[in-house]
Parts: sequence; structure tokens; C-alpha cells
Amino acid sequence: MRRWWAFIPKQRRAEAAPEADLPELEDSAWYMHAAEAESASFWRMARKLPSLAAEAIALAWRADRWLTVLALGLNLAAGVLTTTALLGVADVTAQLFSAEPTTDRILAALPAVFLVAAATAGRTVLGVAAGWAQQRLTPLVQNSIEARFFELSTQVPRAAWDEDAYQDIIEQCRQRGVRAVVELVGDTVDLVTGVVTVAAVGVALVVLNPVLLVLLFLAAIPSGWAAVRSARLQYIASRSRVSRRRRMWVYEMLMASEYTADEVRVMELGPWLRGQYRIMVAAETEADFAVIRQQTWTRLAGSTASGIALGGVYAALLAMIGTGMVPLAAAAAAVVALQSGGQAMRTLMVAINTAYEDSLYAEAVKEFERASSEHIETQPHRLALGTAAEPLPSPGRISVEDVSFTYPGADDPSLRHVSLEIERGQTVALVGENGSGKTTLAKLLAGLYAPSSGRIRWDGRDLAAVDPALWRTHVSVIGQVIYHWPLGAGTNVRIGRTEADPDQDAIVQAARTGGAHDMIMKLEHGYGTLLSKMFKGGTMLSGGQWQRISAARGLFRDPDAKGVLICDEPSAALDALAEAHLFAALQERAGQGITILISHRLSGVRSADLIVVLDEGRIIESGNHDELMAVGGRYASMFDLQAASYLG
Repeated sequence: MRRWWAFIPKQRRAEAAPEADLPELEDSAWYMHAAEAESASFWRMARKLPSLAAEAIALAWRADRWLTVLALGLNLAAGVLTTTALLGVADVTAQLFSAEPTTDRILAALPAVFLVAAATAGRTVLGVAAGWAQQRLTPLVQNSIEARFFELSTQVPRAAWDEDAYQDIIEQCRQRGVRAVVELVGDTVDLVTGVVTVAAVGVALVVLNPVLLVLLFLAAIPSGWAAVRSARLQYIASRSRVSRRRRMWVYEMLMASEYTADEVRVMELGPWLRGQYRIMVAAETEADFAVIRQQTWTRLAGSTASGIALGGVYAALLAMIGTGMVPLAAAAAAVVALQSGGQAMRTLMVAINTAYEDSLYAEAVKEFERASSEHIETQPHRLALGTAAEPLPSPGRISVEDVSFTYPGADDPSLRHVSLEIERGQTVALVGENGSGKTTLAKLLAGLYAPSSGRIRWDGRDLAAVDPALWRTHVSVIGQVIYHWPLGAGTNVRIGRTEADPDQDAIVQAARTGGAHDMIMKLEHGYGTLLSKMFKGGTMLSGGQWQRISAARGLFRDPDAKGVLICDEPSAALDALAEAHLFAALQERAGQGITILISHRLSGVRSADLIVVLDEGRIIESGNHDELMAVGGRYASMFDLQAASYLG
């Protein structure tokens, strides 16, 4: 359960739900802009549009400049044809109704009729073509945004993921921000289309009579208000119900997940979970009905006001015809233009509201890019003078000099003034109680974190002044926390060294050394077996089997055994035979590379060249097994305690 629970976004504000037993979940951080969206006036939205449009067009331009030009250009051309069609209608009516229709007048009106037909058909074709360009542009923009997102998320230093603030930022970006940026590009094209259409109709109305343009805006206001208001009601409702929806999502996961399937059945949790879920569904349904009622009343008010306004517009048009302000022959064209313009105005108002709302969420992407870039640029090797530009060789000596380290956001240091010398060919064991700093020291040696103070040197070179990409290729890790990569068995081993050629013999050799080969060969498709039940034909491994895969992967990364191999509880889930096989493989590395071994099973570390005992982040003892047993200190007492449990 812990694996998928970690994907539930962090929350901010609590929402009481006395009827549900689930602990309180607060509103997500990516709703931080909701209050601004709720309180923003229509004209405030409109004022922000130019800058939003410029940013969206720039994004589209970077994704594909020709499709961007095509989408915008075709919409502009369609607007020109809209004006042409409306003016053509005016010409037709002028020819037919300026006097009694005759055959000559009908024939004289035919060119204008053909022009209207051609313009209408052309506008339709251009609209379809513009839609085609926009549809092709959308996935390209999404690909571009996501590529940038993953480029930054995989480059930020490991320490960034320990900061609550950065976790919030990346969650906002992933949950809503990326999608909002993509939608903003589409919103901008829709805005351009709406503006061009309204402008085209406006030109036609001005030609007929400028007063008609004023009537167009008056007629569109009620319907536009209703559309914007309805959209806002939906947004506010969605925001206020996010906690309950997240609770529903949690219950859905609990009832339909392979990770909870055993406990749901053994403890007969099905009826209780379904009952809790029904509570949420009932509340959500009632909330939906409430929004529907509000939207219905809003649309009714808008439609009523729009009908009254439309009646007033036509009354004004009749008055203008009666006074001669608008010729009778142009009246039909004016009616068509007002109808087209009214629809375009309503669409434009909704597009403005949608673009503004998406722009608020899109800010999360900018914030993510700023925070990630700052983390990347402030890494020690970026700030250091004389940074190495050439890859470092595998180390002959690693020197840990007075190193202290505190995790981001923590009050107390996990390591305190640690000093240690490690020579090539040595196996160094780190032992101590839980929380003593063993894994933290291993992470610093692997370059996942930089020391808060002190230095770690490779052959005299301070690693803080060297890009990790120039030396991390010599570091392999067999960790105690193993992610179950949903890949093939062979690929699971090969990802330890993706830059290498997919040499099947090397993969098999690493699997043999790590004790995974025989287990893999018993799978249905051997090294081609998918290690996940998420997809057809996949299989599920036990914890011990996954640990064998992890060992093979770590050994594959260091094929010549000359690098730094860090083993953090590598046998925690292994049976006795598999554990003995792994430790034998590690002993074969003796005298070649550097092996860092963390294990609570002290029988496995007694052969280490150096055993370092940590307590509360400090080194309290060091030496080989015989030396530490002779001292009779912490190591000796722990070893004797474990030995007694075996001997009885």
C-alpha cells in the first residue's frame, strides 16, 4: 500500500467530513490560485489576455513554427472570408430589394450570390484546415512541455526531493500545470478565432451602419455573462469538493489494487469500504445537483435577458429602418450579421474566461522551472571555481574529511564530523543501530547528497567541485529499498548501465554472480519475462527475488569490479542460501574495487577489511573484526548478542 499511497498529492486546508472514517485530507496546493480566479472580473481577465496570448504563441512556436503560423493564418483568412460573405449578403439584398425584383436584377445579383457561396465554402474549408493544424499542434506542445518537465525533474539534485516546498511545486505542475499550459495554447487559438470573427462581423456592421456594432455588444452581454457565470460556478464547485473527490480516489484504490487485495479479503473489508465509498458518492451527487440547479437558474436568467435584449435590438433595427438610418435592402444582411456576431461574442467571452483560468494553473509550470533551475544551478560543483571537465578514473583512495550532514528541513544532523580513509581493494562495513547514519554516509559516498560541511575526496579531488556525471559512472548501489521496475527481467539488469551495449552474455554473467540467473530461467519467458502484473504476460516476484535482481543490476554496472560498490542491506530479504551466495560474490571483489557494505547481520561483515561502527551520526569504533572483538566495545556486544541467538 505504501507504494501507491506516496502518489497521493500533498494537501493544504482541511475539510471536515464527520461521516467518513478516513483521516482529514486538505485541499491540494495546486488550488492556490482558486481565490484569484473566483474574484477576478471579466475586464481584469481581458486586460491580461495580450501577455497570455504572447506566451502561448511562443510555446506553440517552439513546438512547431509552421503549424503555429498555419493555425493562426488560416483563422485570420477565415475571418476575412466571414466579412466578405456578410458584405456579399448586403450586396445581394441591395440588388434584390432596392426596387421591385426583375429578371435583370436577379441576374445582376448572381455574382454576389456566387461570392457569398464561395466565401462561405472557403470559410468552412479554412476552419477545417485550421482545426487540423491546431489538433496536430496540441500533442507537439504537450510533448515539448513534458520533455522539459522530465528533463528538469531528472536533473535536480536528490536533496531537492526532501524539501516540502519543492514537492508541493512539482505536484502542482504534474497534476494540473502541464495540462493547463497545453490547453492555454488551444485557448489562445480559440481566442484569436473569436476575436477575428467578431472583428469580421464588426467590419460588416460598420459598413452597414456603425450603430449596429453597438447593438451587437448589447445583445451579447446577457448570454456571455451567463456562459462565464456557469463556467465559474463549475470551477468553484470543483475547487470546494477536491478533498472529497480525493477521498473517493483513495477508496477506489483500496478496493481495486493488487497491493491491498490480500488484506481486503482476509479482513473482509469489502462491505465497509463500499459503505464508505457510498457516503462519498452520495455527497458528490448532491453537490452535482446543486451546481446543476445554480447553472440552470443562471442560464435561464441569461436566456431571458438575452431574449429581451434581442427584442430590443430588433426593435432598434426596425426604428432605424423606419427612420432611414438603415436601408430596407440592408436589413436582411444586418439581421444575419447580428446573429453571427452574437454567437461569436458569446464564444469569445467564454474563451476569455477559460484562457484566464488555465493561465492561473499554468503558473505552476513556471514556478517549477524556476525552482528546478535554481536547484540545478546552485549545486556545489556549479559554484566551485576550477570545476573538472574531464571524467575521473575509478578512485584509488576515498577520503571522508570531517563530514557532517543534515537533511533538508531537519533540525538535527544525521552525520557529525565523520572522517574515514578507504583504499582501493578494501571492503568497508558500516554497522550500527537503526538511525545511526550508515545509509546517510553511503548516500554521500554515492554522490546523492553533498556534505553540509567537510569534504569527500577521490584521490585528493574534492567531489564538491566535480560534476557528478564525471565520476558517478564508477559508483554502483545495491539498495535496501528496491523499486520494482515494470520492465523485462533482462532489462531490469541492463538498466544498471544503459550506455553499454545490450550484451546478453554480460547480463547473464551479472545475474549468475548476483544469484538471479536460475530464478530468471524458471520464469515463463526467461530474461524476456515482464516483471509486472500491470500488463498481459507479466509476472510478480517476491521480495527476495527482487533483491536478487537488484544485486545483479549493481554488479552489471561494475563489470570489472574496479569501481565503488555500495551494498545497503543487500540480503535483507534473501534466504540463507541466496545470502551466502551474494556474500561469496562480494568477497570475490576483495582486492579489486572498493566495497561499502551495510548489514545488520554481523556474520556477513566479519571478513571486511575495515568495520566502522556509527552511533547517532558519529564514528565510535573502527577496525577489523578481531580488533573490535578484542576491544570489547559496541561491535563486540552486538556480535555476541547475535551469536547467542543462533547458539541458544
